[in-house]
Amino acid sequence: LFQNMSICPNCGSKHIEHHDASGSSICTECGVVVEENAIVNSVEFVEGAGGASSVVGQFVAQNSSKAYTMGRGGRYGFSRDSRETTLLNGKRKIQEVASRLRLGSHYIDSAHRLFTIAVEKSFTCGRRRSHVVAACLYISCRQEKSQHMLIDFSDALQVNVYTLGTVFLKFRRLLGLKLEIIDPALYVYRFAAHLELSDKANAVALTALRLVGRMKRDWIVLGRRPAGICAAALLIAARAHGFSRHHQDVTRILRVCGMTVNARLREFEQTPSSKLTLEEFNTTEIEEEADPPAFTKNRIREARARAIQQKNYGMLTSGALDNPLEGKNATLWRTNSRKQQLQADHDVLYKELEKELTHDDGNEKGSSDENNRLKKPRTLEQLKNLQLTNKSTEPFVNDPTQNQIVEKIDGLTTIDNPHIKDMYPKAKYGKSIVLPNQATAEELQPSTQATEGILDLAAWKEEMPEKDAEDIESLFRTDEEIARKEAIFNSLNKDYILQQEMKESERRKEEEAAKNKEIDEMAQAAGRARYQKKRGRKRKKGSDGERTTEEALLEAASKRKISRKINY
Repeated sequence: LFQNMSICPNCGSKHIEHHDASGSSICTECGVVVEENAIVNSVEFVEGAGGASSVVGQFVAQNSSKAYTMGRGGRYGFSRDSRETTLLNGKRKIQEVASRLRLGSHYIDSAHRLFTIAVEKSFTCGRRRSHVVAACLYISCRQEKSQHMLIDFSDALQVNVYTLGTVFLKFRRLLGLKLEIIDPALYVYRFAAHLELSDKANAVALTALRLVGRMKRDWIVLGRRPAGICAAALLIAARAHGFSRHHQDVTRILRVCGMTVNARLREFEQTPSSKLTLEEFNTTEIEEEADPPAFTKNRIREARARAIQQKNYGMLTSGALDNPLEGKNATLWRTNSRKQQLQADHDVLYKELEKELTHDDGNEKGSSDENNRLKKPRTLEQLKNLQLTNKSTEPFVNDPTQNQIVEKIDGLTTIDNPHIKDMYPKAKYGKSIVLPNQATAEELQPSTQATEGILDLAAWKEEMPEKDAEDIESLFRTDEEIARKEAIFNSLNKDYILQQEMKESERRKEEEAAKNKEIDEMAQAAGRARYQKKRGRKRKKGSDGERTTEEALLEAASKRKISRKINY
């Protein structure tokens, strides 16, 4: 085989012969070895002094970074580099984890490709191989929309789920993957089989699927974990079909918190679909959508803030502003956290006041009806009413204890007590909530500043102070000064300006020539297509087996594969 591309460095001849077996190139004119020890695709063996055979050369894999050396003890085979060893160990670990979770071969192949990328990007450095393998398999399951959750990999590997979640998030961020949000309906049939529903498992699963779809339309699924939505749907569906199932039954299977399930149930309870029976729910489709729970919560907060600003004590204590989504804790916002301590203080004050009112050593004989009335124990409400009736006259008891308890009673029923002030709802990060109409009149006015504009230098100069006018004027040039400076610049840089103009003209000529060339090529391609079309019609009429030598060579060259291991 002769190639004219190589040139002999000794005689300058282009007649170089290449030997594929030895991997050397020899000049046929002077016999000089031009190249040797080239990489070849043939395998040869050599017999040693003791009669043992060994492989000649080294093996270079397609994805390896260096050549493999011969195996120990003269055995046939090659030792691998650390990278390929890591990939093989990773694939073995992927197969092991996949077999525990009963994943198919396409999951293994996809996870192995991800693991290869992780090795190439050095993501495995400093991390356990099992954590990276779990992240790769979980990403593969998310892409294939399987029924596996991250906690399943945590159980299979006996690793903390938050540790796996951290590795998964970092790996996803490294690859820039955009994974779709998991649909809770994927887990319905899987976990419905573990609730021991006997023959009605399919019916319960179908009802749960309808519940999940209804929750999507009512804005309950958005922003929530799919396991909590699935648990709430299965619990409602199981109870609707007559099964006695509790929160512990679904939380144990789906690995979610009971508070999460209760929150989802309370959110669904506020929707119109919760008022329907099972038959009506399966046959009736409600067109209206409920407001998102976060929207409802914020509107209640704004109503509380507005009632506090307006000092509407009746509205605050009526329970109309309680958030039904909070369940038993709905009334805690209007319950004084210091109620027990205040109640204890009131009891002590009342006992002291009762003792003072009922004890009269000096006037036992001449006691009047008023004194007899004061000796009787009274409740806090009676004392309050008594103080209000005698407000214009002298107090019936000149005792600081009485005044203190009356002040305590006043603090319980007035809007200015500290607890009412603490009741003002808080927004994110503990900041006080701002109502839509709390902005000032100036803030509510539309913006008068244009988004984009041109500075008027004349108006700007007029607004400047007189003492700075001369300094400002020296910074700007007049039109005559600008023309004079431009003429001086053009005369000093005449050669440069001419050179730039020549470059610009050449660039335009090249663009025009390239455009004309492209038009010519398109015209030639169109003519060639018409010629081939006519020629094809003639071939169909004649014999199809006749081809020219040039066509046969081109077809053979296109079908022949080019090896990457041969130095052509």
